[in-house]
Amino acid sequence: MKSIRLSTTQKEILPIVVVSFVSALFAWYLERLLSGLTTLYFSYDLNIKAVLHLSGITFFTLTSSPVWTHDAIITINLAAPIMNLFLGLIIMAIFIFSKRKTQSMTFFMLWIMIYSFTGIFGSFVENNLARTGLYTVSRLMDIGVIFQIIFIVLSLYFLYIMGLAIGKLVMLIIPEKFKQEDRIKTSFFLIVFVFPWLLVLVVSFRSLSVSTVLTYLLGFIVMLPFNWMQKPEKRGLHMKMLPGFLQIDVFSLLVYLFGVLLIHQMLGAGITL
Repeated sequence: MKSIRLSTTQKEILPIVVVSFVSALFAWYLERLLSGLTTLYFSYDLNIKAVLHLSGITFFTLTSSPVWTHDAIITINLAAPIMNLFLGLIIMAIFIFSKRKTQSMTFFMLWIMIYSFTGIFGSFVENNLARTGLYTVSRLMDIGVIFQIIFIVLSLYFLYIMGLAIGKLVMLIIPEKFKQEDRIKTSFFLIVFVFPWLLVLVVSFRSLSVSTVLTYLLGFIVMLPFNWMQKPEKRGLHMKMLPGFLQIDVFSLLVYLFGVLLIHQMLGAGITL
């Protein structure tokens, strides 16, 4: 009887893993595209020529050019983090207030939140360690080394806080069978979240820069709190449980995969404005 129940559980988790991975892959490519386009828009608005490709943005305008003003440097480097902040908060609001969500839509929004908040706070940590991007902004604003270290610690803390918030939403939707002692089962967390997260990194690794990989890995701080989020109280925010795998999920996954291929081709060819 025990082996039959185990087999049934495995059959239930397998579609969830597939949905989580495809959703994570599409969310990752979409977040990269939106972040890049935001930076690209402001760069061209400031007469700074650039191209967006798989590994990131390459600026054609030399740093010695007069168009790289104090305001231009700050605007271009803050464009993507601010976009990610609004994207993450908007998706979180939609997630909370939407009453009906399919598996594919649920995991897509969860992964968008994970990648968006990683794109804000994770990039700040990475940029300060590599002394690029937002580090340059800090120097231009005459922020001392002590304050930069404090900001790095705060960024890591906010990554953790965002993980708590998303983890609360996860605990509100997953069925009881995937919980143990009022917490998410470690096996469910590893298979449904960590495994797809690592698989997305493996799939896109060759096209990523070292800085992007480091920022991506910092996203684990967002997911880690999922493990100790307790079962939500009866009062307060209530959400419907994660639905089963539906026919519309098949269509959604096909759309996600098409989106991944389309974005990959667009970035591979290079995007300019």
